[in-house]
Amino acid sequence: MAKTPIVRNIMKKASRTFRADEEMAPCMSILARSSFAAMPVLDDDGLLVGVLSEKDVLRTIIDWAYDQRAGGPVRNYMSRLNVAVTPDMDLLTAARAFLECDFSCLPVMEHEHLVGRVTRHEVLKGIEKWATEINRERAGRLTQASPHERPSAMGEIQKVAASHTREQMARIFRRH
Repeated sequence: MAKTPIVRNIMKKASRTFRADEEMAPCMSILARSSFAAMPVLDDDGLLVGVLSEKDVLRTIIDWAYDQRAGGPVRNYMSRLNVAVTPDMDLLTAARAFLECDFSCLPVMEHEHLVGRVTRHEVLKGIEKWATEINRERAGRLTQASPHERPSAMGEIQKVAASHTREQMARIFRRH
């Protein structure tokens, strides 16, 4: 059967992160130009403390526009995480993690260290590919089964019937 896919096979390397003490304005610009919907935020020790998402940036823009203020560190605007994704987690468990949060992109953590990030869309694509492999395997097993596993019904019945006398067949069918 098709091997259960894991996050490690679909995750992207965490090539860009933000520090919690970085100024928000330049980080907003970086995220706007990124293909990811969120980026991990690390503290001074390199530990994950949250994510800065597109939603966080939009909320910040609105706040700044209406309050006529701007500035401050990323830590004041980022979202905290309460969901963990690991590289060896299967994709169904990762999908469940996405259902427990509002993020479309999550950091992938191994032993408290950031090793990558994964999106909902990548998890969905991975599950769809897995389902296609399973269906292909099932179809192959049905068409390649030996006669002992999947006999041709009429031909096999005729062979069995021909090897018995009429009285034997009558006894067999009376019992069943």
